[in-house]
Amino acid sequence: MSLKSFFKDLLSVDRRKNDRQRIPQLVAFYWDGDAPLAHGVRDISPSGLYLLTEGRWYPGTMVMLTLQKNGEIVAGSQQSIAVEAKVIRSGDDGVGLAFVLPERRRSDISESLVDKKTLINFLENVKNGLSEKGQALIEYALMLPLILLLIVNIVNFGGFFFAWITVANAARAGADYAVLGGASVGYGLLSSPTGASINNVITKEISSLPNSGSLVVNVCKNSSGTLSNLYGSCTAPADPETNFVLIMVDVTYTYQPFFTGFNFPSLNIYTTLPPTTIHRATSIRSIQ
Repeated sequence: MSLKSFFKDLLSVDRRKNDRQRIPQLVAFYWDGDAPLAHGVRDISPSGLYLLTEGRWYPGTMVMLTLQKNGEIVAGSQQSIAVEAKVIRSGDDGVGLAFVLPERRRSDISESLVDKKTLINFLENVKNGLSEKGQALIEYALMLPLILLLIVNIVNFGGFFFAWITVANAARAGADYAVLGGASVGYGLLSSPTGASINNVITKEISSLPNSGSLVVNVCKNSSGTLSNLYGSCTAPADPETNFVLIMVDVTYTYQPFFTGFNFPSLNIYTTLPPTTIHRATSIRSIQ
């Protein structure tokens, strides 16, 4: 502090015992014969306040004030208090008042008026309420990306399970058609299905999936140890049964997540599912 500021504070008539603080949501009411209006509080301390008002009172005038937290009402918290204050000075935009408060409640004081301890607690609660709102806003801002990431993963995992079930059903549908032919419901009346028609059945079954172009279909036939390639490459295992013909349908599909943002494939880091290969195979015997 400079020497000039020291003497200025020393000679100032505004000799405050406590530091004033600004609480934007704090308002004050007083009765002047008309309907009560909320008046702003420019600053306040446990010893007094500066009230923004058009009214002007002589120094020493006693005023009954109701201090209230303006805004939403929080259940279980004190929203307003009544205090008595004495006018100290007047300014261009209001008046300065000093609180007239007992150190503690006494039976000879109106129960509506608070003591100094209650006033301090009320001001602390109002300040903490403001800081808690700011803290809640920060916590919400920090949690929002995590919530969005959770939603993205729910959608992607749901799509993956749907694709898994769809590919399994497509493999079974292809095997059923390969064996039943014309008796297979909804797939034409071919008595002897070809590899291409089996592939068409499977392709139709997974047409609702994204990245359907990644579908790879292999259809093999094992008749008494003789392997024949109906579609794709033949990978059917040996069949110990000689009175039946083994048909094997092998389906491979690469699932692409619906949302792929914030992934780093070169570092093998994924915030959601990476592209995943789904492989399902179905074998079925038929009497030829």
